Amino acid sequence: MVESMPHLVWQANPLGDWIWASPQWTAFTGQSLDHSRGYGWLDAVHPEDRERTRDAWRAASRYGHLMIEHRLYRRAAEGKERDPYLWFFTRAAPRRDDGGRPTTWFGTSTDIHALHLMREAQTRLIHELQRQGRNNLAVIRGIVRRVADTAVTADDVVAHVDDRLAAMARIQAEVSREPLSGVALEVLIRDELSAHALPEPSVLAGPPVRLPVEVAERLGLALHELVLGAVLDGHDRIDATWTTTPTHLVLTWRERARRDAPASRALSDEAARAPSPAGRHDHGPDSAPDDGVAGCSGGGTLRGEMLERMLAYDLHAVTTITETGSEREVIIGLPLPH
Repeated sequence: MVESMPHLVWQANPLGDWIWASPQWTAFTGQSLDHSRGYGWLDAVHPEDRERTRDAWRAASRYGHLMIEHRLYRRAAEGKERDPYLWFFTRAAPRRDDGGRPTTWFGTSTDIHALHLMREAQTRLIHELQRQGRNNLAVIRGIVRRVADTAVTADDVVAHVDDRLAAMARIQAEVSREPLSGVALEVLIRDELSAHALPEPSVLAGPPVRLPVEVAERLGLALHELVLGAVLDGHDRIDATWTTTPTHLVLTWRERARRDAPASRALSDEAARAPSPAGRHDHGPDSAPDDGVAGCSGGGTLRGEMLERMLAYDLHAVTTITETGSEREVIIGLPLPH
């Protein structure tokens, strides 16, 4: 009957020395019956858990029971890459004589490894959600401050804040699907284009990339500013390609106007400010803010500041912007977290 139980079963004398272990214990840990006797069974407990397991076992006589979660060695994992220890819940209670004195302790160890992994995942998820909440509040605060500095009327404030909050909501919707797995870059791009009723990109190509949440949140807002600039300038032909290395992502964003569209309003602003040769502008963590990053008319200063903040300062990205005729190319190179 004992051999049919889905637990590791054992027996100890009143002093706490093991005197017997079930075949399940031997099959799981690889310990022989002789090896497990006395306190030999502690050799199967994870080294980091042995001291508190020993303390709990010593205190069991005072409390009248033993309950502890610890890791036990799994012989079947020898020579394999997976962790050779699994989490178990061990409990024991004494059999007493007529005078109430313990005569024998009976115990079981139950596999709770899957449950423990679920708890760890839940803890990580809670911490991640708390971190996201703090970061989102900081981003919203920054957006409101920048809008207040650039907007002319109360309606402008409402429009700009509502627009950025809507973008954040789209990004968070993707983040919440798999908070611990990151967000696909392709999804971020498609969501922004779809939100602004732009057609599918002529080219959308690159290796599968799942961005860490903190990168996806910032890059998603930067993509929003790029798409918004394209819409305001009548650029409805978008190409987006990207390459990756183990440490960096390089995104190339190209946009151009349809054939009957007027010249880019951003170009007019650039010309008025006498841009650098070939219409090329580099933005990195050490560069000065440029209010003409993309789509400068109708709130372009704010878009430029948002791009500057999200790309250069928050993501430590280096951005190169080239404008020729009715086309704009933005190359974003950013480091990926290890």
